[in-house]
Amino acid sequence: MSWTEALGTVVMFGGCFFVVVAAVGTVKLPDVYCRAHALGKAMTLGIMLLLIGYGLRVPGASWLKLSLVLLFQLVTIPVASHLFCLVAYRKGVRRWTS
Repeated sequence: MSWTEALGTVVMFGGCFFVVVAAVGTVKLPDVYCRAHALGKAMTLGIMLLLIGYGLRVPGASWLKLSLVLLFQLVTIPVASHLFCLVAYRKGVRRWTS
């Protein structure tokens, strides 16, 4: 195993960690606003790390395609999270209070 494959494996494990954090945050957090925030932040970072790890692990991976997918994910996930919260706000969904 070369050092790039080992680094790719470590980066992919980091990406899996953030995807799991996003899933747990979606289940455990109290309201739609907190859930959307956790999902938007952690899922974006998780997918980015998974794609970078894939690029490091697979020798024939096209970095141009991976860069375009990374850019697309970086733009669309936070915007979708924001729009989800905006719809909830306009529908009158209350925030959680302790």
